[in-house]
Amino acid sequence: MEKKLTTKQLFIGGLLVKYYNENEKGLNVYEFIKTYDNELKSQNIDTLKINSVNATLASLASKELVTKTKVAYNDKMVTLYTPNQELVDLSNKVENE
Repeated sequence: MEKKLTTKQLFIGGLLVKYYNENEKGLNVYEFIKTYDNELKSQNIDTLKINSVNATLASLASKELVTKTKVAYNDKMVTLYTPNQELVDLSNKVENE
């Protein structure tokens, strides 16, 4: 069954897949915003607060498209998001359309 995703979920999921393909690791929301600040702003996604991006990443996890792992980052525990194969496949499909 194909999962229905919003444009924002597809965009942010695509960036997560791109990073994963290049580095073979996941990202926490702070690193995600730092890495893709210009791309996010180009889509009118607020990068001053993590809530918007974090909620989108969490929504991808609720659809079982990313895995969540708690990791230490700057003296606090944060969630590391890693794309599952289904998201990688979906992102490649959208990119090739």
